[in-house]
Amino acid sequence: MLIDRYNRRIDYLRISVTDRCNLRCIYCMPECGIIHKPHKELLSFEEIIEIVAVMAELGIDKIRLTGGEPLVRKDLVNLINSLSKIKRIKDISMTTNGILLKRYAKELKQAGLMRLNISLDSLRQDRYKIITRQGRLEDVLEGIRGSFKVGFSPIKINILLLEDIDECEISQFLRLTNENPINLRFLEFMPVNSFYKSEKLFSSQMVMDIARRFQEVEETSVYGNGPAKVYKFKNALGTFGIISPMSHKFCDTCNRLRLTSDGLLRLCLHSDLKVNLREPLRRGLSQEEIIRLIKLAVEIKPKQHFLDKETILKSQEFSMCQIGG
Repeated sequence: MLIDRYNRRIDYLRISVTDRCNLRCIYCMPECGIIHKPHKELLSFEEIIEIVAVMAELGIDKIRLTGGEPLVRKDLVNLINSLSKIKRIKDISMTTNGILLKRYAKELKQAGLMRLNISLDSLRQDRYKIITRQGRLEDVLEGIRGSFKVGFSPIKINILLLEDIDECEISQFLRLTNENPINLRFLEFMPVNSFYKSEKLFSSQMVMDIARRFQEVEETSVYGNGPAKVYKFKNALGTFGIISPMSHKFCDTCNRLRLTSDGLLRLCLHSDLKVNLREPLRRGLSQEEIIRLIKLAVEIKPKQHFLDKETILKSQEFSMCQIGG
């Protein structure tokens, strides 16, 4: 097992398969875009599989594929099929913006993908287009419907609490859970970069205040809820969760590592601490040496983030599309 110096068991790996995306979300990417990593610097599928196999030997049993947008990487279905065959991996999920799901949902399910997290920050086409700079809301909604049709259920929908979201829209999201087996997750905005700033943080407490005003709320739980506190309305088919990295840190229970598309093992989303796994792998280091490197990396995993005290400005690469959500 991987245990860090704060006695946290690490059993979850998020893998960014690409730094490319078919959207340009205002909080994720500068308006001018980013300089993409050269293809030769990206991990091949074979390298990703090799790293996951080693991680599985160390106790990692849950993996999530992220991006950028993972579905823009060619032949992703083949990667999922291979990962699903690795012993000790119990759960494979993916975070997506949903734009391409209507095309790939059936193949993803057949390949062994178990769960979906879909990012959807607005139910209004005008606002959705402003946030994504180019997205069509209907594409995502079609993707969600198609995912239900092929057997993904429940589906998680992630909503970032940007400052211009209002009570009406939050209520609209919440009411979806009454008749749909979806798990909404409202995420507090985190000031992780210099190109997007929010003057006002819409807190998770505001969501709870809105929910309690129009229906009876009870606490519950769902599989894979991670740091979310989960609730439901009485007799509702779905749930809604609150993730509060700013107002209520959950670093003491952090169980995850992140592997970037160019092979860097990041110990915390909000830290520049990282270990290069790509180069040792390509130099032909043995599995034992890679295991030793991973264990040494886990020993320097930070105790907590400090986003409540400062915004990360120093790192030019700190774009969510490059690190993975």
